[in-house]
Amino acid sequence: MDPLTASLMAIGSGSAAGLRPYFTVLALGLAGLLIPDTAPQWLASTADQIPESITNPWVLGICAVLSIGEAGLDKIPFINVSMETVSVWLRPVFGALVGVGLGANSSVEVAVLTGLLGAGSALSVSLGKSSVTAASNVVPEPITQWVRSLIEDFGALILVLAAVLLPVLAALLGIAAIAIGFLLYRMFRKAYRALKQTFGNVSEGRQAASHVRASHQDPGQSPGAIHTLRQLAADPGQVD
Repeated sequence: MDPLTASLMAIGSGSAAGLRPYFTVLALGLAGLLIPDTAPQWLASTADQIPESITNPWVLGICAVLSIGEAGLDKIPFINVSMETVSVWLRPVFGALVGVGLGANSSVEVAVLTGLLGAGSALSVSLGKSSVTAASNVVPEPITQWVRSLIEDFGALILVLAAVLLPVLAALLGIAAIAIGFLLYRMFRKAYRALKQTFGNVSEGRQAASHVRASHQDPGQSPGAIHTLRQLAADPGQVD
């Protein structure tokens, strides 16, 4: 495989790994096994470049079990968030490994390049996926989780099929997924910081109110809420 095609496939498959890493390995491995040598030359040559480590039956069997488990657990509220703490960083590793395998038949330099492309693509998409998963758990009813997870299932399927059949299309779809994932991650981080600041201010306000009440409380007398608010408004910086 020429370096350009390997790079295009690495972007597409890396983006798919950012959504469903085990399914990506499974689909690529099945493509390498099932596409016959009598297929059109462009397709057969693409299938021949899929590394043997991915087409190994043991690897395919393990990835089949893991992909079913991942797809199922990803649809259960709160459990999917717990999975994300590890999976968000594991998916780029799969993207890198697949990328290295795709470029290994060309040269060491190409393998390094495709590995970086696979890891980078998977990382951006993975961060976006984790952000959406966390946000969807704010309303933890099952329909939202199922819809989000099914969209990710079909997205990974489309990206892997495109990586095998139309590497150029796979790269374009992968770049779009990378951009969307990065934007979703930025949006989530902004929302998280805003919420943290809001709740932090609330906590600081409560501490200030407690300090004012304690500093102006006479023995056996409880200060009123209006008095406390007046003290806070008159000198909000009095709390150490």
